[in-house]
Amino acid sequence: MKSKISSGFTLAEILIVVTILVVLGLTILVGINPMMQFFKGYDTRRKSDLYKIKTAFEAYYADHDCYPSIDILNSCGSNALEPYLATIPCDPNSLQPYTYYTGPNESAICPQKIAVYAVLVNKLDPQGDELQFCPDTIVSISGDMNYLETVSGCSNRNYCRDWYGCKSGACVLVASDEFPSCSPSTNCDNRCGAPNNQTPEEFCSQKSSRGTYSNECKTI
Repeated sequence: MKSKISSGFTLAEILIVVTILVVLGLTILVGINPMMQFFKGYDTRRKSDLYKIKTAFEAYYADHDCYPSIDILNSCGSNALEPYLATIPCDPNSLQPYTYYTGPNESAICPQKIAVYAVLVNKLDPQGDELQFCPDTIVSISGDMNYLETVSGCSNRNYCRDWYGCKSGACVLVASDEFPSCSPSTNCDNRCGAPNNQTPEEFCSQKSSRGTYSNECKTI
């Protein structure tokens, strides 16, 4: 005779039900990923912070004809931007200041072009895919900051109008108004990264022992 408990279910049946509930609970928990939900909350905060900073910066610009100095966000957590912003926000997780970029050739004290960046934790957020060379990064920019300048600010890649590289032994333009499409391509003055004071033509025409060009631009 099977042992019964007062509810009328066998011990084995109760264990099966408990096991099923535990498995379902773990499945739901993994599906929800509470840590990721927690970090997504950080990302929501980051987006809100960038909006607040941009709003404050535009109000500052209206009064001063330029944006705040390059070091202003280093005072995150303070009231250094009052009356435009009661408290300068810090990244909610690292508590570090958001990255502030003023554009090439801009004054560090009174810039006219600015970008403020935040790095997202959620790698599936489509907003984090909008900047080439800056994965999981969102940005808030002034109206006259162009895309290449914006990418330069978060990628640490140098920006210039014309990039030259070696193709078939000749120094040629490989990219214009964009980041270089091949490597090496190190500067903007019609040279090809030539060492030892070589001319671009001398540098590009060098060949290996196999007779192939040594300094050809490789597509990246």
